[in-house]
Amino acid sequence: MPVNNLTVLGMECSGRIVSIALSSHGSFWEISMEAGSRHSEILMPMVAFLLESAGITPKEIHIAACAAGPGTFTGLRIGMAAVKGIVRGTNCIFKTVPTLPLLAAGREHWPGLVVPIMDARKQRVYAAAFQNGKQIIDDCDIALDDFFRSLPSGQKILVTGPDAKRAEGRENITIDPLFHSSRGRPLVEMAAALFETCGEDSREVGPTYLRLS
Repeated sequence: MPVNNLTVLGMECSGRIVSIALSSHGSFWEISMEAGSRHSEILMPMVAFLLESAGITPKEIHIAACAAGPGTFTGLRIGMAAVKGIVRGTNCIFKTVPTLPLLAAGREHWPGLVVPIMDARKQRVYAAAFQNGKQIIDDCDIALDDFFRSLPSGQKILVTGPDAKRAEGRENITIDPLFHSSRGRPLVEMAAALFETCGEDSREVGPTYLRLS
């Protein structure tokens, strides 16, 4: 079946905002909510509401996808467990999407570096760097000042992701005006594209934490 004819459910639970997205035969639905520490309380009711709104049953899902991390330990664990539960119950395809490339998606034409950042606590961030849609610095768990010192000089830098404002006031930095936007649509689009090129993920795959504790 062509990828654009697949029904794809995506759950983005790696941060404070939970986004549930659904694409099916050219139509798209999405719901987002501030989760705080309530991921386990709100996630499945959001999924049920979205499926009911779209008139789609779990058995009609072809791909169930989630953000793989890095991100909050609780959110990643709960999101992946929920997706795997749907996969086991419906025998649909399981797919994960790395969080930092997901945060950078849609910014490929920026004339310089795209830097997604997320708070990692302990005065550190999860960060990476992209140029022309290609990742040039791998995902890392690092102090923010150290990360910016590691970037190539002379580049315009677009900072995005839920904690982009932590970079305000730095030279050659632009804060993405849409830094806090939902990533539901790119999640389902990237999941479908990754399935087309790489196939299904193993159901034994776990979250990408970068840090063990």
